[in-house]
Amino acid sequence: MSAMKDRINIRGNIAKPESTQINNVNLTTTYTVEDINRDCLHTLRCPDTLVIKNRLKENKDKLLYGSIKWIFQDPQYLSWQDRDDVGLLWIKGGAGKGKMMMSIGLIERIPRPQDGSTVVTYFFCQNADYKLNTIEAIIKGLIYRLVNQQKELKESLRRRWDTANRCFDEDFTSWRVLWHVFLEMLDCCRCRRVYVVVDALDECQDEGMADLLKLIVRTGLHQPSKIKWLLTSRPLDSAERELLAGADQVLVSLELNSKHIAEAVKTYIAYRVDELDRRQSYGPKLRQEVEAELKNRAEDTYLWVSLACKKLEGVRRDEALETLQELPPGLDAFYHRILDQLRHGEYVAVKSCMRLLKVMMLAYRPLNVLEVGSVTGFSPQEVAVEAFVDRCASFIKMQGTSIEFVHQSARDFLDGQSGQSMINCYDSYGHSDITLSCVICLSEGLKANLIDLPRPDSSRELVKKLKNKGKNTLLARLDYAATFWVQHLKLSERTTPIQNALMEQGEVSRFLRTQMLEWLESLSLLDKLPSAVEAFKMLSDIPNPTKQLSISMLVQDAMRFLLRHYQTVTTWPLQIYSSAIVFSPQESLMRKNNLDKIPGWLKRISPVEDEWASLIQTLAGHSGRVRAVAFSPDGKRIASGSDDETVKLWDTATGDLQKTLVDHSDRVTDGKRIASGSNDKTIKLWDTVTGDLQKTSAGHSDRVSAVAFSPDGKRIASGSDDKTVKLWDTATGDLQKMLAGHSDRVTAVAFSPDGKWIASGSDDKTIKLWDVAKSLRASRWLGATAASHLKFRACWEIKTSESVNTLKFSADGQYLATNFDSIKIESILTGIQNDHSEVSRNLHISNRWLCYGALPVLRLQPDSMPTCYDVRDDQVAIGFRNGRVLNFDIDRQSLNSIIT
Repeated sequence: MSAMKDRINIRGNIAKPESTQINNVNLTTTYTVEDINRDCLHTLRCPDTLVIKNRLKENKDKLLYGSIKWIFQDPQYLSWQDRDDVGLLWIKGGAGKGKMMMSIGLIERIPRPQDGSTVVTYFFCQNADYKLNTIEAIIKGLIYRLVNQQKELKESLRRRWDTANRCFDEDFTSWRVLWHVFLEMLDCCRCRRVYVVVDALDECQDEGMADLLKLIVRTGLHQPSKIKWLLTSRPLDSAERELLAGADQVLVSLELNSKHIAEAVKTYIAYRVDELDRRQSYGPKLRQEVEAELKNRAEDTYLWVSLACKKLEGVRRDEALETLQELPPGLDAFYHRILDQLRHGEYVAVKSCMRLLKVMMLAYRPLNVLEVGSVTGFSPQEVAVEAFVDRCASFIKMQGTSIEFVHQSARDFLDGQSGQSMINCYDSYGHSDITLSCVICLSEGLKANLIDLPRPDSSRELVKKLKNKGKNTLLARLDYAATFWVQHLKLSERTTPIQNALMEQGEVSRFLRTQMLEWLESLSLLDKLPSAVEAFKMLSDIPNPTKQLSISMLVQDAMRFLLRHYQTVTTWPLQIYSSAIVFSPQESLMRKNNLDKIPGWLKRISPVEDEWASLIQTLAGHSGRVRAVAFSPDGKRIASGSDDETVKLWDTATGDLQKTLVDHSDRVTDGKRIASGSNDKTIKLWDTVTGDLQKTSAGHSDRVSAVAFSPDGKRIASGSDDKTVKLWDTATGDLQKMLAGHSDRVTAVAFSPDGKWIASGSDDKTIKLWDVAKSLRASRWLGATAASHLKFRACWEIKTSESVNTLKFSADGQYLATNFDSIKIESILTGIQNDHSEVSRNLHISNRWLCYGALPVLRLQPDSMPTCYDVRDDQVAIGFRNGRVLNFDIDRQSLNSIIT
């Protein structure tokens, strides 16, 4: 996100022979209101009810407004619509009476003045979809539709958002918390009228429905002139108990309006017979007979008419009337007859259809066609899904690539005693079978970098832009299995197949040991990583048949692994194989089991703490924040500077502390061979062998914020908050030259590899390139101070779009790496426009990433803030705010292959 910026302050440049330089990093993060809004809604994971409404309209028959116009004249409806003391309308009716289409019609016909004074928010419960059958989902859906129309109401979410940890500071998985947020939004909404529509309350599986209805009555009807509630359901015990107790609530019963419903169904029948006539050329006589037979058998039920007409679409016109006469009136009798007919046919095909219906009953949501094989266990040769769905057309249907029940009543019938007995006599396929089928599918289909993302920093957002149809198909095929296999396992945990699968060599145990990372990567790609947290909780509660701790210990470790690296993995899926492993404890099972999956460019990783709960650090000794780190020229030692006013020398191989250099009166911020600049306005030089202080150079009038040695080690350049750069003689400590020209503090200095140029960066949004030879010649003639006031061409200026906090020359001197880009120095000096397409491939830290040139490769952990780093050949040392210092070996050749 362009508006969300990690500001990196790196002070220093490259280290040269016989000298050590320390780079310093400061990190702050700012977020725009839009950033926070986006994070809030993404974390909330609200169903988009507009999309759901449009999908329902596509799935159902055409909405005939003429069939619902009667309700607009109903006295109860009018009192709800017009009176200021009536706040709730409950529309109650049996299955197939057209309540859903009536809800859609009312939503779309509610008057909306052009002045925006009326807003409508709504939700459609669907029993067969886990995303749409809970109270939590209802309230989230209502919130989402409301804030998308009234943007200012997102303030209620932002006030509860923890920006630092990117999560809500209240439990938004609790529907009661969500309820209070929704009520607050309704109160704050400036619209004159807010309609809240919830369809099919009876399809919500949540046991707290009575409590929700009680809250609506007690706390949601306090402004009946402004907030109008519309609820629909079948006859529902909880609604009968809690609703209609006051004069502010009214009921429209479809059963009590049977005359209107009968006329509406007749209108619908005429419309459907017109369609059949056009397709099948019935002619006037047959058309009249079919229409009369439908009216006679429909029992004023839209759904029965729809199912019967669907049946007629598949028969010849001369068989239409006979087929219709064989269909019994009433939904249950109709379903029984169709299922009985389905049983007559080739055994293998019948068994496959029965299994598909059984799986649809047990699934947590409608299935994609591509997922059917992974859930049913059908081999690729057996998966003629479209043919199976067509045979079961009175129960399930295809909607695009999704398979859904034609109506909740079809699912209810199959779930009843009659439907279950007819299905189970062919196939006893259950939750344990689904579990094993999913695990086998995942074991065979998963791999590291599942969809071949091109870069280590490829984000999940890139998945949405993939043009490779094959990769999208692969993800779609594994979606259900990856998301729900643990839920099915939980429901069958005590069955023999599952107990066997949990044994040491069982399918589940083996999958968890060998492909846990690949599974988590797939969930991240699918934007389903939160389901892994719930899955681990379920797995931790499952009895272990072997009485051993292996699975429970692995799951416990995996939970800690996921929670620690969640933000990294959910944003950059491939970092699970690098950053997540690297920054997990030595004894973590997830780390130990997956070291072979670390990418080849990461040749050596630094050891970290031993245990999850341990506070032991790799190089522990500082009592304050580590502000700067640097390698010695031979790479055998690391120097670190800290807020504790010390510089420490460490053995790179063993991590042992060799020396502590103490004599700096204020915070150490940068250093080299060892040179340290400080808040006390001085530069100090230390002997790295003895640890003795050699010289102290004073001359700046404010804090020294950056230091750098010349390549030959004869000079030190220092940058200061006093807006100047000074050159010092390392042998004598004398000031050689003061370079003035910046209008704000100097935050970074660097020598070019040949020592001819000094680059200085500043908060004044400029980089200045100083000609060392010309500057020193002027100083020899006029003196260091006087020469600084003369105007001559010893400096070139590069204007930048932001403060310059990082400066580092490439080894060949052709590029200058900054915190925002790599600049080709030759083009600047010759006056040619800068070509930013050529990027220097240096190892550096930027935006909490270890980068190779412009390529971010290793995400640093947010709970271990990087404050400084240094690079020596292929080694990188990084210091962190918590006092830890880590170092890595990088294979540049492997990274070059990624870039090219």
